[in-house]
Formats: sequence, C-alpha cells, structure tokens
Amino acid sequence: MNPEDAPPGEPAVVPAPRPARSVLLGLPPVGNRFPGAVRVALALAIPATIATLLGYGSASLLVGLGAFASIYGEGRPYRSRWKAVGIAALALTVLSFIGASVGEPIHRAISEGAPEALLILVILVMAVVVSTCAFTVDALRLGPPGAFFLLLTTEISSVIATPGQPPTEVALWTAVGGASALLVSMTGILWAPRAVEHAAVDAAVSAVDEYVAATDQANRHAAALRLQDAWQCLYRGKIVGTDHPLTRELERAQMRMARALADDHDPELMADAAFDIDEVGVYPPLPDPTIRYRFLRACNPSSRATITAIRLLLACIAAGSLTVLLGIDRPDWAVIAAAMVLHQGPDRILGTYRGIHRIGGTVLGLLVLGGVYLWSPTGLAMVAVLAVLQLGIELFLVRNYGVAVIFITPMAILLGAAGGAHGTVQHLVLSRMIETAVGVVVALIVLWTVGRRAHRRTLEWVDGRVARLLGVLLTDIRAAERAPSAELCRDLEFELRGAAMAGIDAAHNEPDWATQQWAAHTELHHLGSDVLHRLSFGTTVSRSHLENWERRYAACRSS
Repeated sequence: MNPEDAPPGEPAVVPAPRPARSVLLGLPPVGNRFPGAVRVALALAIPATIATLLGYGSASLLVGLGAFASIYGEGRPYRSRWKAVGIAALALTVLSFIGASVGEPIHRAISEGAPEALLILVILVMAVVVSTCAFTVDALRLGPPGAFFLLLTTEISSVIATPGQPPTEVALWTAVGGASALLVSMTGILWAPRAVEHAAVDAAVSAVDEYVAATDQANRHAAALRLQDAWQCLYRGKIVGTDHPLTRELERAQMRMARALADDHDPELMADAAFDIDEVGVYPPLPDPTIRYRFLRACNPSSRATITAIRLLLACIAAGSLTVLLGIDRPDWAVIAAAMVLHQGPDRILGTYRGIHRIGGTVLGLLVLGGVYLWSPTGLAMVAVLAVLQLGIELFLVRNYGVAVIFITPMAILLGAAGGAHGTVQHLVLSRMIETAVGVVVALIVLWTVGRRAHRRTLEWVDGRVARLLGVLLTDIRAAERAPSAELCRDLEFELRGAAMAGIDAAHNEPDWATQQWAAHTELHHLGSDVLHRLSFGTTVSRSHLENWERRYAACRSS
C-alpha cells in the first residue's frame, strides 16, 4: 500500500504485535520437524550409548554439548549444512574448553575457602560469550536457534568442571558429540540429496496456494515468509540460475503470489501496515551479501546487533552479580535466564513474552526434572532421557519457546550435573526458580530502560543506508544508462529487509512515534522495491522511469 493512497487526514496504521494469547500459547505450523528432531536426538544418543557401554560413565553424557551442533544445520540443504554444523561444533568445543578452564579453578578455589565473589569471573566470561555470539548471529541474520546453545554450553562446562574434571576432557567429549552431529545430520544425502530443497519449495508453493485461495493477513504472512526461506535455501543449495526444476517451480509460485497481491483490493487488507513488509514482486529475492559486508555494517552503535549485544552484556553481568550478592549458589542460571529474554532482538513486547515463557517453561521443566530424579535413571536409561529431551527441544524451539524451555531446563541441569543432582531436589528446584526470576526481572528492566529510544536510532540509521544506496544506484543508472552492478542491487535488497525489521521493532516499541515516521519509511521502502523490480528484468531503464524515481527519491530525502 502506497502511503500516498491513504485517505487525507487519516494517520498511518503501523504493525501491531501478535496477540499475547497467540504468542504465549500458540503452536504455529512450521512443517514436519519430526525427522530433524530424530536426527538431533540420535546425534546425542549414538555416541552416548557407545561410550556408556564402553564404561565411561556419566561423563560421556557431555557429548550432548556437541550434539547441539546438529540443531544449527536443520533446514539447510546438505551442500551448506555440513559447514553450518561443522562451524557450530567447533564453536561449541572451543566454548566448552573456555567454560571449563574458567569454572574449574574458580570452583576449586571457592571449595578451598576463597570468597564466593570469584564467581563473578564466570559471569563475566558468560556475558562476553553471549553478547559476542548474539551480535554475530544478528549481524549475519542467521536466525534460530541463535546464540542460546553457545551460551548454554559455556555455562554447563563451567559447572561440570567443578569436581576437578580437566577442561581438555570436557572439550573432548563435546568434540565427539559435534562429530556425531555432523555425521548424523549429513546421512540423508545418501538417499535424498535434494530433500531439503524439495521440502522448502513444497512449503512455499502450498503457502502461496493457501493465500491465493483465501487472501487474508495470516496466509499472506506465511506465504511471503515461505517464499523468502525457499529462495535462500535454493541459493545455499547452489541451484539458482541452473534451470533446475525446483527453481522454475518456485519462480511460478513467486509470480502467482505477486499477481494475487496486485489483484487484491480488499480495503481492510490494503490498510494493513504489514502489507508493505509482505510485499512480493515477480522477481526472486537476491542472495544475502557477503559475511564481511553483513558483519561490518553491524559494527555501528545504532545497529540492531550492537544494541542487542550491549543490553545482553549489561543484563547478564547485573543478573549474575545480583545472585552472587544474594548468596545463591548458581549465578550462571540467572545469566542464562537474562540472555534468553534479550538475545533475539530489541523488541520489548516480544521480549516480555519471552520472559513469561522462560518463567512458565522453567516451572514446568523443573517438575519434569523432579520426576526424572524420582525415577533416578542411570546408564542407558539416562541416555534415553536426554535423547527424548533433545528431541523435544528441536520439535518446539521455533514453534513455542515456552514449551521448548520445558525440555531445555531438565536437559541443562542433567548435563550440568553429569547425571546427578547437586544437593537435594527441593534445594535445586527452589534455587533454580529464584535464579530464573532474578534473571528475567533484570532482563526486563534492561529491555525497558536501557536505550529507551534506541529503536528510533536504528530505524533512522537503516533508512539512511537504504537512501544512500538508492542514491548511488540512481546515479549509476543516469551515468551509464544501464542496470547497475548486481552487488549494489543485492546490498539494497538486504538493507530493505533490515529496514522492514527495524520498522516492526519501532512500531512495537513506540507506536505513536512510528506512526509519525511510517509514511516516509514505507515510501522509501516502496521506491527501493520498485527500482529493484524494474532492474530485475535486465532491460534498459527508460528516461521516464528514471525521472520518476528521482522525483520520488528527492521527496523521500526532503521529508
């Protein structure tokens, strides 16, 4: 919807957060995740079973730390999955060594009479790890599961080394789990090398068909998201531009979606502010820019990645330090709770929902843990418990975070205890609840008070990047009277997606201010999309089109 088409005198309508009930209790469809969940469970179960049968005892359960790597490969085609899982496995191994190297001497010193305040060193390491990882994940737009399992591995390894287990042994078991994750994640390539790409395209086609049949907001959001995901999957699979049948099928779905949007004149739908965000052209989206481009652009105090990292650093240090001052034995758990509220971005409403999810999921997860301790499984039975928990995490991680926490909580505590409880079950449950509450409360205070207007800076900064790229692009077209470089178009599309995300964050955090900016913001978005749409055909740009773009660009710059 062009903001100029809005009736005179009527304010713009900005995107509103999803209803609380939908976010907190809903289980949105995300396709069949069971095969991937089974792979994730097997990545832990296979090496842990072998190690247990060989007599290595509860220490072998630490392969679960490395098995987290398989989660980072799900949804990726096999051509790039090995790299994602391999990098994740390496990172988890390094972080397990760092966590154990810091935790073991500190816990040993405390057991010998040193002050509990030494635990702040563990807190500092965890805070730096999660803020650095979250910055990288956000800068590169890697998506779920984000930085959480990297932090969880650091935390667990810092605890498991308490009895004097050498850091190298912790890292070795983690590496075994990472190797298992890599092998299990790649087994499907033997009988269905393009299964992931087929699944992504099928999901996109089905979503487009549902939107064409019933043009409502929910179907439009789903179709736009599935199309974007499918194209990026094909790019990672290196089959875009090869006249592959999957590419042709996705192109047809893209055109059907674009025509349905163009023909849809429902006034209620067109008045939906998110319509601009779901805008789909007949041309396929471009691949992401290079890692270097994405990382360096985020190294700015106004970027979403920087703001997220700063809030994480402050909240994690504050939450952990407060639990030390209160004399609670596991400040690392408060750090975990704070990180889970903040690591996915600066949206205050969604962050608050995550805090509620964290507390509710932790309560139910501790009940599950209590049941496990009453059963007191050992050996292969404990391996089976951890595998089931791992399966549950993968099934629900992207559907409902609160449900996923029910599985994450006992998983983290069981791995941290290497199969046994620290103290009584009652003490463990009570202390974990207090630490979770402290972490969530501190995180919410930071979320709502630190950088209260940071979303304004982010939106203005990213819109400024869009405007500058558009200016360069239009100058190149006028000078050469031809389409500019593919890299410039790719970077512009990347920035447009960033501007859409920044617009949503601003609308959720401060709707009154966002309403004042929305017309100019969406007109800039439309201009960039129109230019990329025309250039996608690869034809010479007519003088009339160029002059129209330049007039609209000048209006955007002056607004």
